[in-house]
Amino acid sequence: MASINHLYEEIIIKILSWLPVLSLLKCKSVCKLWKSIISDPHFIQAHLTISHNKPAPFSLLRVVSGGTLRDFFIDTRGENSKKLTLPEYMSGMLFYVRSCNGLVTLANMNVGVLYIWNPLTRLFKLLPKPKRNPLCFFDLGFANNLGFGFDSVSYDYKILRVVFGGFACGVDEVFVVVVELYSVNADCWREIEVPEEMQGFKCYRFSRCVCVGGGVLYFEGMDGIMSFDLHDEVFGLCRYPDEGERMSDVLEFDGSVAVIFKSGRRGSVYSLWKLDGDGGNFSWTKMFKIEPDVKIDYVLLYLGDGQFFAKNYGVGYFFYDIRKNGDKKFPPLACPIRECMSAIQFTGSLVSLEGFERRE
Repeated sequence: MASINHLYEEIIIKILSWLPVLSLLKCKSVCKLWKSIISDPHFIQAHLTISHNKPAPFSLLRVVSGGTLRDFFIDTRGENSKKLTLPEYMSGMLFYVRSCNGLVTLANMNVGVLYIWNPLTRLFKLLPKPKRNPLCFFDLGFANNLGFGFDSVSYDYKILRVVFGGFACGVDEVFVVVVELYSVNADCWREIEVPEEMQGFKCYRFSRCVCVGGGVLYFEGMDGIMSFDLHDEVFGLCRYPDEGERMSDVLEFDGSVAVIFKSGRRGSVYSLWKLDGDGGNFSWTKMFKIEPDVKIDYVLLYLGDGQFFAKNYGVGYFFYDIRKNGDKKFPPLACPIRECMSAIQFTGSLVSLEGFERRE
């Protein structure tokens, strides 16, 4: 009898591990056994692994602007859209939105207030304030950037805050890069020494950062990409290839980093270039050309399985599948009223961190 019960439980675990997160949250109320299974850390990790290994592991987490600045949408290939309303106490925290393993970072403009939030389970953690306040010492202006990723060696979620700023030193103007690292395990910030060769790196405010390769962050800059290994705490720098106009954010592409450039007559041909190597040993490889049958002005994300999230300035935002070029195109996303502020790759999960709480 015990073996039959064990077999029954194994079957239930296998079935549950393939369900989406919102379905699992409903299943927790079925019975005590199911609630125990779904709440188990080993099950949560197994469910996350299965989600990542699916052919198209990513959905789109889209932030829209409005009077309250509180709306998220999770879109699945333009077919399904679920609205998530940001809790009142997080209102205005829609800057530097990053995602890793179903967790999302939310911050205010100056990154003085920072949350880690699971939008599906509605659990969150308010993080301690960073040690540095750029308003106090960058009198010539500054730009924040955030990277969020998982250090698979230390089994630790980490946030890298990068501040690019300038200050007056006598008659001279000095521009520097200041970096702080937050560890969930340690629950504190500490300053990271920035190598001299990184001090010239420049980026736009709110520019993209992606995390790939088990814990390496890649920051999008004006002239190239800056990398940071979350475990070894080593920086790297690589210039963009000389291939025309950049037409995409830095993309997470099949476990690597990629960028799309526009070339050809009237800029009608897009080429995707993948970044290989790490640290100080980078190189670019041209992967393929994209000759779309619709006008694409900019590519924001690669969602896996040949599908991109792009923008046409006249039409709006839409999904585009390079495998169905000239055949079936995904319809534009419905944004009839509010502009899309930002969009990120998102894989839903049950992941919870120490210190998480719920407050509606």
